[in-house]
Amino acid sequence: MLMAAQCAQGGTAVDYAAALRQLKASSGAINGANLDFQAKTLQAEAVRRIDGPDLRLSGFAGRVSTTLSVDTSNLAQAGNPVLDLLPPLPGLTLPDIPSTLDVDRVFDVRSLGVASIWPLYTGGRLQAVKQIAAGRADEAGAGVRKEQDEAATLLAQRYFTVQLARQASHLRADAARLAKEHQGDAVKMERAGMIAKVERLKADVAVDNASREASKAVSDLEIAQLALRRLLGAADAVSATTPLFVHDQPAGSLASFVDAAMASNAAWKQIDGKRRQAAGAVQLQGGAFSPTVIGVANYNLNRGSSARANWLVGVSVSVPLIDRIDRAKMSAAARLEQQRVEVAAEQAGRDIPTLAESQWRAMEDARQRYLAMGSTIELAQETRRLAQVSFKNGQATSTDVADASLNFTKVSLERAQAAYEYVVALAKLLGTTGEPERLAALARTATHTVDLTKD
Repeated sequence: MLMAAQCAQGGTAVDYAAALRQLKASSGAINGANLDFQAKTLQAEAVRRIDGPDLRLSGFAGRVSTTLSVDTSNLAQAGNPVLDLLPPLPGLTLPDIPSTLDVDRVFDVRSLGVASIWPLYTGGRLQAVKQIAAGRADEAGAGVRKEQDEAATLLAQRYFTVQLARQASHLRADAARLAKEHQGDAVKMERAGMIAKVERLKADVAVDNASREASKAVSDLEIAQLALRRLLGAADAVSATTPLFVHDQPAGSLASFVDAAMASNAAWKQIDGKRRQAAGAVQLQGGAFSPTVIGVANYNLNRGSSARANWLVGVSVSVPLIDRIDRAKMSAAARLEQQRVEVAAEQAGRDIPTLAESQWRAMEDARQRYLAMGSTIELAQETRRLAQVSFKNGQATSTDVADASLNFTKVSLERAQAAYEYVVALAKLLGTTGEPERLAALARTATHTVDLTKD
């Protein structure tokens, strides 16, 4: 059974820091958030010059058909009576002068020019557009940080679940080994007539129970390793090398963690991005009825063509009077959205320190439980040893040995569970404060580690 537990530990050795780097590279949520951040950043950069001038080259080539009409009614009124008084000419009839002359003309037109438009005054609307785009980029950047923090917390849970399951597998395998040794002693003592058959049968039952628990522990370890491998997107099995750990002293004071959470929590940074967007939206809607002043310039490059070369410089002014959209309601909606962001900020101001404090207290509770169980482990180990010796001397029963072994395994698992709860609570706390990378460094400076090689 111990060999099976050792086989379940195989795979590529990965410490926690390397696992965190691998997760950041392979996580779909993190990569998706990064792509969103890159897109929002490019959009913010794209509108950076939205309030500056542009320059366009425009051209046109085509054929135009037009009819030219000349009013000759006055000429006709004056000339036709004169023509009528002229004597007739042989073989020639003079026509009357028409009232209008229509001439159809078809000619080619070519135009090539340079034009520029420069928004001179927009009531702050273009600046608001830039602020909204920058706020969206800030929010997306905070979204990346949030995904990284959440992924790091999940990694800590799965990574150290493997270590907890490995410790359980080791303890269960050790209990099964000792149960078989005790069974062998019971068989010898039964043959020698030193114990009754019922005592040997109790030893058999203890072996069956220990073997069943050891098999389950191996299965739990395999499931935990599979979950870790799939989280990391690894092709092969992964073997966690950073052990469960506990510090003698707190990793930091409650006040320091609360201050760090209030300064660096990803939710706060997202709220800051939303604030910029909301302020930009208020400014954008507030300037809806402001006049718009635009500088316009155009220069035609067609010298010597049918379209004469010309230039134009001027200012265009537009003042909205009636709009199809109720801008007053849009402005009111923007202000309400700004209030909503502030309400969320106020709530986060209460929730974030509360969350940090609850995580810190859970971490401290687990740390103190682990440290307080040192004497309990020592007592359980000595009780198990004495029960084995007493049984061989005929002073204890198989039940005493089984109970002592079960108690040692139980308290050892409880202490390992306390170490696991300490590490996970610390990981959650570091995620809340926006510094999950610190967990690897804290693991290296830990005072206590769960030793997987000692009995």
